[in-house]
Amino acid sequence: MNKKNIIKYFLLIVIAICTVNYAFADSCILVSPADILKVECSNNNVVGFHILSTLTNEKRSVIVNSISDGEANFSLRLKNKKCDYKAVVKNGRLEIKGDKYIKVLPVDLPPELTTEDSK
Repeated sequence: MNKKNIIKYFLLIVIAICTVNYAFADSCILVSPADILKVECSNNNVVGFHILSTLTNEKRSVIVNSISDGEANFSLRLKNKKCDYKAVVKNGRLEIKGDKYIKVLPVDLPPELTTEDSK
C-alpha cells in the first residue's frame, strides 16, 4: 500500500466515526429541532421513552431510560423526517448510536453526587 491509499483509508475511518452520534449514560435526552410526532421501538423491555412537552405544546425532547440489558432499534418520527437509532444497554449503561440530526445528550450525575445507597 502506498501513502495515498493509507491516507484515504484513514480519512474514511475518521469520516465514519464523525458521522455517527454516540452517547453513553444511564439515561439520555434526545433534542430535536422539530416537533417529535411519534417514537417507535422494536423492544420496549430494553428502553423506555418519555416525550417532554413545553407550555406551548412543543414536543422537541425525549428522555430515554434504560430498563434492562439488551438491544433495541427505535425511530423518531418528525414532520418531514424519520431518524433511526440503536440502543444497547449493558450493565445498566445505555449507549445510543444513530443519526446526527437530533442531538443526544447523556444524563449522568457526577461522582460527587452519587452515593452507594442510590446504586
